[in-house]
Amino acid sequence: MKKLIFMLMVCSLFAEKVESAEEIKITQESNVLVYTNLFWAPCKEAKMLLQSRGIDYSTKLVTFSKKKSIREMAKKTGGNTSIPQIFVDDKYFGGLLELKEYYKEK
Repeated sequence: MKKLIFMLMVCSLFAEKVESAEEIKITQESNVLVYTNLFWAPCKEAKMLLQSRGIDYSTKLVTFSKKKSIREMAKKTGGNTSIPQIFVDDKYFGGLLELKEYYKEK
């Protein structure tokens, strides 16, 4: 556990600057990647919301390779390890809350 916390702290120090979800536009032409878990309701909800808007997406499962996927995701998100985590055109968008807020405004 201590190693994971340390790793997350280090990742947050060296993570690329992430853009605000408000600056990112999701369109049907967007390349959307969702870090997801097979058995987690928020992941299913995020995918269903994208589908309802006609957005195609690809997934990266963290279900079976948690350590490696969590490290990779933490580095790309600036330390966020909750799922789902969403990337649009290789830019960090956020999680389910950001996605709901984004579509609430539309």
